[in-house]
Amino acid sequence: MNLLNECTKKQLELLQQAGISVVDKEYSYEELKKCEIEIADYIMSKSLKDIDALRDNYNSIFRMINSK
Repeated sequence: MNLLNECTKKQLELLQQAGISVVDKEYSYEELKKCEIEIADYIMSKSLKDIDALRDNYNSIFRMINSK
């Protein structure tokens, strides 16, 4: 999956906020899982009051990664 082509502008901004640099390439299953872990780590590093909102924001990215 090429995240640069598959993600919306908002999703790309969210990935950048989580510290993930997206490049124009086909990501392997392992690379996608690593991104998923990095997003989860980012969400968990935030304040408890922010976790639910962040999880909701990143939910579409989780669904996309897990559908491939």
